[in-house]
Amino acid sequence: MLMCLVFFWLASGGYSADVNFDNGVNTNKVITDSSYMPLPGVKYGVPGSIRTTRDCARFNFGPSDNEIMSDKVWLRSEEYITECYTTYVPGPNGQQVPQQNCYERLNQTYRSQAQINIKQRKLWPWEKETFEVCLEGPWLDIYTVEAGYKYKISKNGYNDVLFVLSPEYKIAMNPDLEGINYTEFIYNKDTKKYTFKLNDKWAKEYVGEKVKVKIELKKDIANWFDSSLGTKEFTFDVSPDYLIEFSEDELIKPNNNTDDTNRSSDKLFETRGYYLKWGFSRIGNISKDTFMDKGETNRVQK
Repeated sequence: MLMCLVFFWLASGGYSADVNFDNGVNTNKVITDSSYMPLPGVKYGVPGSIRTTRDCARFNFGPSDNEIMSDKVWLRSEEYITECYTTYVPGPNGQQVPQQNCYERLNQTYRSQAQINIKQRKLWPWEKETFEVCLEGPWLDIYTVEAGYKYKISKNGYNDVLFVLSPEYKIAMNPDLEGINYTEFIYNKDTKKYTFKLNDKWAKEYVGEKVKVKIELKKDIANWFDSSLGTKEFTFDVSPDYLIEFSEDELIKPNNNTDDTNRSSDKLFETRGYYLKWGFSRIGNISKDTFMDKGETNRVQK
């Protein structure tokens, strides 16, 4: 019995030497940092492995006649180190077997200020540039999310860093989604034609270029899937206004939609009206030719 007590005392002494909770350990700090510790309860880890958190700030810049200096932001990154210790637990045969337990400990905190200076450049009124600056461990880097120029980037400073962006050449960006809007969509029962009117907010800026408008006529069916009656594309020289007139016969019909299908759906479900799904793209050098989805128009009756 005495030998068992001595063995238990030795085992307890060995354990407390590995993890000394009274030797300057701030238990409040342990609780505070617990959100960064995915390892408690993990029996197998890599002692000494390091994980760093990543802190980022996003900067948005619009058009300006002068160079731009952003506000300064503080970024913080924390470095955690994995530590492991061994305990003994009863095995399947009642013998004590070793078990590894791992946890993460805050090892170091990195802090840095960051600021961006963009030299003078010209953006179109609808264009916006976005950059991200991220601190991960001791490394502070800048990333381009969306830009209207190819920039030469220089980094000045260490803990108070200034990124200087000097434009080299223009890059086309997406057009303004709100640059073209529809003003009217109607159906004329006498001519059996639809009229679709559009307005171009940036006609003066895009003078000399073209715009392509794509429409899809759809039937709004109550309690069922809306059916497509066909599509068509129209190309215009850029102007303040665009007028589109068309009949259903002019549309390119979808392969899976026949007149018999339309008639059968009319008998089974109520038709609530007809509408357009539409969008546009710019053709030229100012913007990308990205298709801008404008969604749906109002419903009209036949």
